[in-house]
Amino acid sequence: MTDSPKAFSTFYRDVFLPEHQQPLNVALHIFGTLAGLAWIAATLAAPGFWKFAVLLFPVVHGAPGLIGHRLVERSEAVGDARWRRPDYPAWLFILANHRLAAERLVIAPVAALARGLRIAG
Repeated sequence: MTDSPKAFSTFYRDVFLPEHQQPLNVALHIFGTLAGLAWIAATLAAPGFWKFAVLLFPVVHGAPGLIGHRLVERSEAVGDARWRRPDYPAWLFILANHRLAAERLVIAPVAALARGLRIAG
């Protein structure tokens, strides 16, 4: 871990995004994030299932991203399991995955719609 932790936005811009440039890898990360959120919802809907669901959550949430790094966007320097890197805590990568999904699925489309409305108006 670094001695002086960076702000999340700096980590996201300088570390996370450069390691997530391939569209298929990004799509797999977004799929994993959405699958993890759906998994949480399904677990809440089936309370007797929660012990099993808790064990499988990391697989449902993280496996698509790991597959993306293994098959599409490899890095010998940092490995395929980015969250295991010693220079940054795992929670930064998890949070970054959620920000990536939000930016690509919500923020960018809304911004494009707003630009289109300004041009048309």
